[in-house]
Amino acid sequence: MQEELIIYDVKKGNKEKFGLLVEKYQDALFTFIFYSVKDEGTAKDILQETFLKALKEINNYKEEGKFKAWLWTIARNKVMDFYRKSSKIVPLEEETLKQHDETSKNALGQIELKHIQNLIEELPNEQKEVILMRQYLSFKEIAAVLDCPLGTVLARLNRAIKKIQKSLGEDYAA
Repeated sequence: MQEELIIYDVKKGNKEKFGLLVEKYQDALFTFIFYSVKDEGTAKDILQETFLKALKEINNYKEEGKFKAWLWTIARNKVMDFYRKSSKIVPLEEETLKQHDETSKNALGQIELKHIQNLIEELPNEQKEVILMRQYLSFKEIAAVLDCPLGTVLARLNRAIKKIQKSLGEDYAA
């Protein structure tokens, strides 16, 4: 069923159909949140809060936008709320890191995932956000979530990539 029809049905009172949207986006959204907060339990809580807010505010969603970008905006705001409430940064637990390493090890070839994650962590937040969101959103959707021009998103990504390439050395520079 098309996403627009599901949203229409949910707005008309069929809240059970919202589960289809949760199923579609929960894995990607969890990964985005997890890499933002570095704690599995916190990420699960924020994911749940994100979907609850989306369900509660679904009538305020305007169809001319992309639902996915709207959902990521809610998640990003929930992550920012988390950091406002908690001044401490939670370290990435080794066991959790190992679980996520197993699923993405092959995609990075010879470069160690942990090394890449550390390099991404060292980036300024604006650049880190764009890299994390780019795994799931188009550049236009990222611009909508961040409420900034498309050129700004592209510039942030370009700067982030150049910093990572510089840190990796000449072998990986394109």
